[in-house]
Amino acid sequence: MNLTELKAAGGLVGGAMVKKAVVWKHEDAKGKAVTDKFSIFVMPQSFGMIEKLFSASDSEQSRNAKYISTCVTLGENGEEAISYEDAYRLNPGLGWAILAAVHEVNNTGADRTKN
Repeated sequence: MNLTELKAAGGLVGGAMVKKAVVWKHEDAKGKAVTDKFSIFVMPQSFGMIEKLFSASDSEQSRNAKYISTCVTLGENGEEAISYEDAYRLNPGLGWAILAAVHEVNNTGADRTKN
């Protein structure tokens, strides 16, 4: 494969957001089971950006919150960014549900080897 073929095959990350469905199961204030289904937009990240996001240089920040705030937008057309602070404060179940969508779009996650 040459560089032109690699680009044509989608080997280099572009700028198109990917709409992903998220299912969040949780309890409401009265303890009743609730299932919320909604869409988020995930911006695919390059290999270099993912490596930078997960570098050990900034141990004071949550890597997963940083990953969510870098990749995820909300709203009808993905116009609403999630700040690092809001990503950090997400309900854990919701955070993991969103992160699963981010991993799916970026082909990262537990089944991938990381060095």
